[in-house]
This record gives sequence, structure tokens and C-alpha cells, in this order.
Amino acid sequence: MRFGLCALGLVYVAMGFVSARVAWLGAREKEQGVGGALRLLLDRGHGSWLLFAVAAGLAGLAVAYALDAFRGKRGAIARIGFFVDALGYGVLSWTAVALLLHLKAQRPSSSLPREGTTWLLSESWGPAVLEIAGVIVALGGLRELWMGVTGRLTRRPDGAPKKVARVLMAVARFGLAARGLVLCAIGYYIIRAAEESNASRVHTMGGTLRSFSGAPYGALVLGVLACGLSAYGIYIIALGIAKRQV
Repeated sequence: MRFGLCALGLVYVAMGFVSARVAWLGAREKEQGVGGALRLLLDRGHGSWLLFAVAAGLAGLAVAYALDAFRGKRGAIARIGFFVDALGYGVLSWTAVALLLHLKAQRPSSSLPREGTTWLLSESWGPAVLEIAGVIVALGGLRELWMGVTGRLTRRPDGAPKKVARVLMAVARFGLAARGLVLCAIGYYIIRAAEESNASRVHTMGGTLRSFSGAPYGALVLGVLACGLSAYGIYIIALGIAKRQV
């Protein structure tokens, strides 16, 4: 669990770094979001080993949450949440493996969500399910935004000296608020896709970050969100060191 959380945190730190370069240095990254973060890690020294470690950590995290989902020690809602988390971390791990094995060129990172959305919209019940999913994502974003603004975190990286803990708390709040805003935007796009029956409305995290760059003061907004995502990554790494489950 510790290793997996540290791997997840590293992905968010890299994601924020890539988006910050785009916002403030005018870098022309082909891909932001998870794909850009993993590409950045791969391009570092010993990048293949680093990306392999990240993929292994995320896979371990997926297995841990899957076990929590099927053990039955928690309520049904909590177990469903664990199962969704397990799927998400599994997809992240596979994305890293695909990039490591040079499979990315065959399938853009944004194709899988849109293919899934297209299939859902082709079913009579699909738009309703998609809209519910969008509402859930948006509510999750509002929850994280609320925790960031109020400082009422459900998980705290305990064990650090007081001054360090105070700094970590500020970093955690900033990171949660930024990620909450991004999740709210992702949920909004999912709802729009359901209402308009248009799969192209669905945005990955990278696509959502690009959409912020097109808003008024877009470079500033994207830069702040980028720093926030890196801060969230630092928070997750701190939780991993403290062995706290997210």
C-alpha cells in the first residue's frame, strides 16, 4: 500500500509539472494529464525502470482495493467505492505498462473513455447511467474541494514534526482543492455528454486541463491547478509514508 500510494503521488507530481510547463513556459506538450505525466517519467534517466516501478505500485494498489471490495468488511457503498478505485488504479497501471511497451502509438490515451461513452450512448439506458456517473464524479470533486477549503481532511499524514505537519497540511488542502475543481469539471463534461448524446464531450484529466487553458486568464488558471495537482501528489506520497489509505 505504501509503495502504491507513493507511485500514485509521483504521477500527480509529474502531471502538475507537465501542465505548469505548458502554462508558464509555453511548452508544447503533446499530452497533458496522466499520459503526459507517464511520458515525463519515462523520459527521465533510468525512465524505464522508474515507469516499471510506478506501474507495479499502481497494480499493487489496485489489488489492495479489490481485496477490500470483496472482503465484505465494510458497507455496500464503501465496497463499491473500493471496487471503482481498484478499476481506476488498474487502468492507470495498464496505461503505464502500455507506454513502457510502446503500445501507446496504437491507441491514444483519450480513446478508451470515448469508446466506452459511445457504447453507453448507443444503449437506451446508457445516457441515464452516464449522467449519474457525471454527478458522482462532480460530487466527489465538491467533497475534495470542501475538504481543501475547510481543512477537514479525512486522512492526515501524521507522525511528522509540528512545523513539517503544518506545511504538509497547507499543501494537502491546496492539492485537494485543485483536484476537486478538476473533478468537478470532468463531471460537468460527462453530464454534458449524456445530455447531448455526444461522446466527444467527455474529457480525460488532460483534456480538462487543456479546457481550462482556453478560459480567461487561462495560463494563470492552468498554472495554479498544475501546482495544485503536484501538491496533491505530495500529499498522497506523505500518506504513503505514513501508511494512510486514501
